[in-house]
Amino acid sequence: PKRCGHMAGKTVIPAAEMVGKIRAALDARLDDSTLLIARTDALGVNGFEDALERAERYLEAGADALFIEAPQSVAQMQQIGRQFGGRTPLVHNLVEGGNSPVTGSAGLQQLGYRLALYPAALLHQFVPAAQALLQVIANTGSTASLRSQLYELGDMNRVLGAEQLLAAAGQYAGDD
Repeated sequence: PKRCGHMAGKTVIPAAEMVGKIRAALDARLDDSTLLIARTDALGVNGFEDALERAERYLEAGADALFIEAPQSVAQMQQIGRQFGGRTPLVHNLVEGGNSPVTGSAGLQQLGYRLALYPAALLHQFVPAAQALLQVIANTGSTASLRSQLYELGDMNRVLGAEQLLAAAGQYAGDD
């Protein structure tokens, strides 16, 4: 299975195979509004130079944007920005506790990046909150002591768009 780019034990496919996948995706693209982002995890597997070489090949193959996963330093991020930032949008993963420096979106913009991903930020916030809630339930058998901190059901449904989801589902309901 695919591993997070900030985890050990990754593998990468040959660059030529990825170039073929990019070309196939471009041929299958129905319109230009679909953005093709070419990602490489090669930095953590084969090193920085290989990641740069792959990114160059992916850009030449027609990728619309580049995502060189898990740069190890601001210096590497600067080099990526210098080499590619003027030619194509660059994507960066802001993984709290990951291998890359967390510079924030303003810092990334200064380095030449145009898209910032926060793939785990919500989980980093949710997990401790969920653990605390579950501990209260385990200790007291109830959420009564937390009710003032919990969303009311109606508020939750509004945030989730439940009414719109139910209306959309109704369009496809059977006549039985």
